[in-house]
Amino acid sequence: MANDILDVQVILDVINPASPVNLGNLAVYVVADSANSETAIADVKLRTANDVSNLGLTVNSATQAIIDAFFMQDDHGDYLYLYGIDSSVDQSKTKAKISETITDGWEFATIVSPTANDSVELANQVEKYGRKFAVLGMKTKAAAVTIAEIQAISASPFYGNDRTIVFVANGASGDNAQYAAVGALIGALGNKAPGSITWKFKTLKGITPSEVNGSVLGTATELGLILYVTKAGNNQTSEGLTTGIKYIDDLHADDWVRSSIESEVQNLLQTTAKLTYGPEGIAQLEAVVTTVLRQATDNGIILTDAETGAGKFTVSAGAREDQAASDVASRKYNGLSFEYTRAGAIHDVTVHGIIQNV
Repeated sequence: MANDILDVQVILDVINPASPVNLGNLAVYVVADSANSETAIADVKLRTANDVSNLGLTVNSATQAIIDAFFMQDDHGDYLYLYGIDSSVDQSKTKAKISETITDGWEFATIVSPTANDSVELANQVEKYGRKFAVLGMKTKAAAVTIAEIQAISASPFYGNDRTIVFVANGASGDNAQYAAVGALIGALGNKAPGSITWKFKTLKGITPSEVNGSVLGTATELGLILYVTKAGNNQTSEGLTTGIKYIDDLHADDWVRSSIESEVQNLLQTTAKLTYGPEGIAQLEAVVTTVLRQATDNGIILTDAETGAGKFTVSAGAREDQAASDVASRKYNGLSFEYTRAGAIHDVTVHGIIQNV
C-alpha cells in the first residue's frame, strides 16, 4: 500500500533479502473490553504523559503503562498516538481502524486488547504495508526466562514477519510489564537518527531485566526475540531483531531513506514552477535522490568506500528518450532508481590471542 497523498512513491528492492520523516512516534491501538462494558477511547495525539489527565482521558492500566514508559525515556518521539477501537468478535473493527490510520505519522505501533487475535491483525497489516513496525510485548511467568516460554512464541501466527518486533519482559516485575517494555523500547530507541544506533546493548529506563542463561539467550536470538538482560553488570537489550530475523536498524534506516526521498522529491515538485521533462528536470530529480543518499551515508546507513570515503550507492536517471511514450504523454517519469550497500553494525566480537611461556 502506498501513501496515496503524495505524488511520488519509492519502492525499495533490497537485494540482500529483505523499507513525514519523524520515525520515532508510537501508535497505541486500544480495543475496548466489552466484557467490562468499556467504551472505546477517543483518538488523540499525546505530547506528554500529563496529556492523559489534561485532556480528561480515561485509559486502562495497560495503556497507561505504555504511555508512562514511552515518555519516561530521554529521547522519545514527538507524539504518542492513541486510537480507540470497539470490540469485534471477528476483528473487523480492528482491521478497519488500522487500515484507516496506517499512513498516519507514526513508525511503530502496538495494541492493547483482551484477545491475541487483535495483535495478529496489527502485525499482519503492518507486514502487508511493507514499512513501519508492529511491536508486541509478552512476559514470562517469573523473573527467570525458560526456553519453553520463548519457543512457544514461534507458534504465533505472526511469527516470521519481517516487520514484527517481540519484546519479552520480566513477568515478575508487574502485571503490565510487557506493555511498559514496549513503551520503553520505542521511547528510548525509536527516535534516534536511523543509522546512528543498533538496537542491541541499549539501556531502558524503568525496566527490570530478566534472569537468563546462555542457552535461553541463544534461543531468543535465533528466534528474533528481544529480552532485557544484564551483561557485565550493565542492563541492556539482548538483540535488535524482528521475528523475520531482520535487524531493526536496517529496516528503520530503509524507511528513513524511502520517506526522505518521497518528501524531498515531493517538495521539488511543489516548489519548482515547472519541472521540465528533459535533461534539466531529470537532473534535478537525480540531485535530490543523491543528496538524500549522501545524508544517509553521513548517518551511518550506507557503507563508505575505504579508498574514496564516498558512500557505496548509485543513482540512475534515464533520459526522456528512454521512457515509454505513454508515460511522457501522461507526464509520468519512471526512470529514477538507486541502490546502496548497508553499513551494518558489529554485534559480536571474537578475539584471538596467543599466550607464550617465558
